[in-house]
Amino acid sequence: MRTFLPGIFVLCLILSPFFSPAYAIDISLIGADPGPNATGEIPAWEGHKNLPCPKDYTPGQYFPNPYKEDKPLFRIDHTNVDDHKDRLSPAQIMRLQKHKNFYMNVYPSRRNIEFCPEFYAAVEKNKKTCYVDEDGSMQGFNGAIAFPNPKNGIEAIWNIRRMYLGDDADSVQCRRLVSPSGKIRKGMWQTKVLNYGETRLKTRPFPNPEKIFQKIRNLTLFPADEKGTDFLSIAYLKDSRLEDIWLFLPTLRRVRRAPTMTNGGQVNGAESTMDETGLEFRGTVNHWDWKLIGKKEMYVAYNCYDLFQPDTEDEDECWAMDINPERIRYELHRVWVVEGTLKEGLDHPYSRRVGYYDEDFWQPVLADRYDQRGNLWRILEYYGFADSCNKMRMYAGWIYLNLESGRYELLGGCRKQLPTTTVYDTGIDESYFSVQALRKAGR
Repeated sequence: MRTFLPGIFVLCLILSPFFSPAYAIDISLIGADPGPNATGEIPAWEGHKNLPCPKDYTPGQYFPNPYKEDKPLFRIDHTNVDDHKDRLSPAQIMRLQKHKNFYMNVYPSRRNIEFCPEFYAAVEKNKKTCYVDEDGSMQGFNGAIAFPNPKNGIEAIWNIRRMYLGDDADSVQCRRLVSPSGKIRKGMWQTKVLNYGETRLKTRPFPNPEKIFQKIRNLTLFPADEKGTDFLSIAYLKDSRLEDIWLFLPTLRRVRRAPTMTNGGQVNGAESTMDETGLEFRGTVNHWDWKLIGKKEMYVAYNCYDLFQPDTEDEDECWAMDINPERIRYELHRVWVVEGTLKEGLDHPYSRRVGYYDEDFWQPVLADRYDQRGNLWRILEYYGFADSCNKMRMYAGWIYLNLESGRYELLGGCRKQLPTTTVYDTGIDESYFSVQALRKAGR
């Protein structure tokens, strides 16, 4: 039996499409400093004030790059990386030093992320009700960001573990596995996701006696020998409870209960682990000791509207040893830094994980991963941008790069085959996410 892919392509991180212009946003509510940094390189927050929604926008359309006229301020590569190391992560430094063809074009910084009123209202409630109990579980959560100004690491990681993902999403996504020699293995999936509980802010929550967090249906479209493989996964609000998964295999024409992989399991022979697919951390919080390092000014991928183009071949985007860096836009931003150390006696490929989360939206922009020997092993980089039509943070894609071998897993792109992007809050019927529906679709 082939291994299956959980719904890792669904997490473009939806943030509600409705917005009232009369709603005054205080960005400091979510823990961000609204002002510039001391040097002025990081500007004051402006939100969508200068980022209008195109009049001809339709759902599923790629948002056009509003900053096409911007030029790089400078470039960082293996020749000058030491001059910028104070604003780079250890994995970024190692990547530049080892991969001589990779570089970082640094552009003017633009702070344009903005959410819907319901998002900020939920944060206001969380300030009064949200807490972590003696078992390390979160209580009193109302959606959006649990702890905008965390006091410690476990509060900070709950912001990531329960990130707002909208009410539902419908997308077709692409993944390319690239060997160190540059050989590309491509897969494409149609994915639908339905969120439950407090993660839904736009519509009334479903009755949820089973304490479900999220349901996912994932249908393989390519390659041909895997086409038609379909699975359903159900994730729960309880931190320690593993997902329930059912799988339909076309060769058998039957639905089977699939074994649930542990947090540290590898995804289908790829570079990602089960607890970092899409969300950067979606595993068991209490398996790690969390430390809040604080805020830091860093060069991170940002406003990557043009990362993938509809006329580009796979080989132009996916080089041997690393992604083509020409269309990656880097900017200087303030980020929260959170470190997790694996607790003694637990098994996981990583001994330590460090995440970097933008102060304006508390979502991942970068991550460093350390192996069981304590050595840097992988870098995760997220290529996001602001979408003012839907009032959300979108991700063009993200990468899991093995710093030792140069093998990597790239999510997103393939625009020659996939001309549209994710559609949000579509009102998907709950009945679609059932074992019965899985059986019916496979007949």
